[in-house]
Amino acid sequence: MANIKKSFNFRSGVQVDDDNFVVNQLGAVGIGTTNPSNNALLDVYGNIKTSGNVTGEIGSFTKVIATDLDITNVNIQTGNVSGSGVKIGDPVGVITAQNVGETVTYYGDGQYLVNIPTSQWIDKDVGLGFISIYAAGNVGIGTEDPRHTLQIGGNNNPNAFEEGVGINSRGGVVATGIITATTFKGDVTGDITSAESNITQVESTYINTSGIVTTTDLHVTGITTTPKIEGLNIISQPYGPTETIIVTVAPKTVNNRYYNEGNANSYYLDGKEAPFLTLVPGRTYRFDQSDPTNTAYPLRFYYDSANDSVYGGGINVVGAQGTAGAYVDITITESSPQVIYYDSASAATLLGNVINTNSSAQVHNLEVVGVLTATNSIVGSLVGDVTSSKSTFDQVDTVYINTTGIGTFSELSTIQSFTGITTSELAHVQNGLGVGINNPKRIVDIYSSGIATVDVVGKESAMIQIGQNYTVTAGIGESVGIVRFGTQDKTFELINGDSGDFNSYIHSGNFVGVNTGSFNWIYGQTNSKLMSLSYDGKLGINKPNPEVQLDVVGHSTITGSLRVIGNLEIENGTLTGGGNLPLPPVITTSDIYRITGISTFLDVDIANIVEVGAIAIGTSREDIIEAGAIYAQFSRAFVSALGIGTNVTPSTLTVDGAIGATGSVGIGTTIATSGADFARAGVPITRFLKLPQVTTTERNNLVALEGGSVIWNTTDSRIEFYDGSSWSYINGTGV
Repeated sequence: MANIKKSFNFRSGVQVDDDNFVVNQLGAVGIGTTNPSNNALLDVYGNIKTSGNVTGEIGSFTKVIATDLDITNVNIQTGNVSGSGVKIGDPVGVITAQNVGETVTYYGDGQYLVNIPTSQWIDKDVGLGFISIYAAGNVGIGTEDPRHTLQIGGNNNPNAFEEGVGINSRGGVVATGIITATTFKGDVTGDITSAESNITQVESTYINTSGIVTTTDLHVTGITTTPKIEGLNIISQPYGPTETIIVTVAPKTVNNRYYNEGNANSYYLDGKEAPFLTLVPGRTYRFDQSDPTNTAYPLRFYYDSANDSVYGGGINVVGAQGTAGAYVDITITESSPQVIYYDSASAATLLGNVINTNSSAQVHNLEVVGVLTATNSIVGSLVGDVTSSKSTFDQVDTVYINTTGIGTFSELSTIQSFTGITTSELAHVQNGLGVGINNPKRIVDIYSSGIATVDVVGKESAMIQIGQNYTVTAGIGESVGIVRFGTQDKTFELINGDSGDFNSYIHSGNFVGVNTGSFNWIYGQTNSKLMSLSYDGKLGINKPNPEVQLDVVGHSTITGSLRVIGNLEIENGTLTGGGNLPLPPVITTSDIYRITGISTFLDVDIANIVEVGAIAIGTSREDIIEAGAIYAQFSRAFVSALGIGTNVTPSTLTVDGAIGATGSVGIGTTIATSGADFARAGVPITRFLKLPQVTTTERNNLVALEGGSVIWNTTDSRIEFYDGSSWSYINGTGV
């Protein structure tokens, strides 16, 4: 039937002709068109109405309008899908995009939409009668990379979050801008970091600020750490039982006030790194050191940051740090120091920080950067150290003062003071004054490791008064001594105002050494010694090292009498008296000593001893032929006793040595009538001659014997004589 033109006409209302029904050579059927599309086997131009199901693998429609449409897979190129109900996919209600990245837009009520593409919205029925929707991931507004549960703007760095707001799933809020709220209700838990915050009232257990906090009313029940609080009326903490603070030790961070100082570790109190503590009187605080990190770091309390002064008031230490049950209790009272430091008692330092006790009694270290001004008076005891570059007081009455700067006082009264440069119109020192030394042992102690200088300067004159009679009017005549300058122009004076001695001492201590000290008078322009008195009593005038008791270099003039007890020695000079030097008729208690020259005396009476090198009597000194001799060839000497060779004279003539005589010798007579005249020797009852007494052995040892020598032999009791060759004895029968 091909190529045969046919027409069909159905009386029932269905008409088929060239315009309404065409089947082309490819088998495509066109209804309402004579040119069916080659892409479709059935191409209908117009509406299709069916009362049954339309089933196919692929359907392509420009527009589909259906009351109830159930399609397994829908691919819509252009146009809309609309109707009272649309069911697409399996399971029912799932709509997906063809490719990842395509946009699917939904209009209308989306309360039942779940698993929306590129999102993690999840329906959740918790039994409340409605379905809730939540996101399993983070939600970002104004950011493509949220790092908080809900984040508006900001960057993707939670540790350095900037320019945004982040809210976590636990209710935490991070806001880097300004938060303005009429009222904050509920608890603010966690950290609030702010460059500037103005809050009418804060009630919190823990506050940690690093900037400036301005508040009308602040009640803190826990630990507050802040570098600066301004405009604060009171920091209060109610009374209560012992509060326990957990102590651990860990490395310091850059936020530590002692970072890169002291030990590398730090105390952490309840997890906070070395906080500044504000405590209240009436409470006990227990620092629990059970954690093993405390083993090498026993926590203690000090008056100062250098740990020089240990604070021990109200302290109770239990157990060894780092072991179970170990703790340190401190009870704060009204008498506690206002500032205490907590730190390690081991060699490790600067692990802790400062404690403000809020007590009313003591301030250990008060540091005033500006000027401290008291309108009336500082009442009570000022205990501890006051450090000031310059302090001016009208009157100070205190037990202890320690200053290292300049102190100016109108009146100073103290028992013990350690001061730097101090100016006082009137000072009362009740115990000891130490200059450059602590704890002076005397009333005034001055010490310097270098040069110690004391200046006493008066415009008119200067005077130091030392004495036993204390009176402001004491002067010369009182029991005082005075050192003064300027009373007479350019004059220095040492004065003993009383009638006692003026003594000077050298080497008066118990020191062992060579006795070489001297009293010296020195001319300052040339530093030459004008006069020197040595330790052994030798006075030199123009002689720095005197050799005798009075050693004078230069001309000496004596007006009046000169008394010399001892020797008067003139060397290489003369003793003159303006011509002849008359001597008194008698010179007593004096020695006249002259090495050279001749001293001539008319008469000399010597009552005791004459010490001479030689004596010439009755002849000239030139006739003396031997030193030490007494030469009296033409004269006689009359003596009551004479010792020759000895200074012992038990008899009239005592000779220690040999006696040689070329003439006659007479004993008991003044005129010898023979070579040896002993006829009248002794007195009648002792007028006999004793021969030399020797034993036979001693006789045989005699030397230089000559014939005629006579002895008394004590061995044989007989007189023996030597005949020139042998010994013989006188044989007789006695008288």
